[in-house]
Amino acid sequence: MNNMLKYTKMLLLFVLVLGLTSCDSEEETEYNLPGEWYTSEEIDFGAYTWGRGTIMTFNARNQGTIGSYGDPNYLLFRWNWVSGAYNLMELEFYDGGSMAYIEGAMADSYSF
Repeated sequence: MNNMLKYTKMLLLFVLVLGLTSCDSEEETEYNLPGEWYTSEEIDFGAYTWGRGTIMTFNARNQGTIGSYGDPNYLLFRWNWVSGAYNLMELEFYDGGSMAYIEGAMADSYSF
């Protein structure tokens, strides 16, 4: 009886630990990404330089825009995650196929 209780406790502990360590797929950045995001960093893209407060929008179809609030001059891009890299996002702009990369991309509290 004592051994049975011991094994039951171990099994319940194992199930509890397994439940706490499993991840929900919706915790991934890409599921939280669609929407409007504000960056706190200056973004330099060739002829365009956006200061702090740059707005980036992302949609679920891997498309987005980048620009400043109230400024009609914004760029359209297609985004995707670079495979094999940790939080490295690739932006391909529709202005002729130029590319940009965002290292350490994390979406948190609507800041990027």
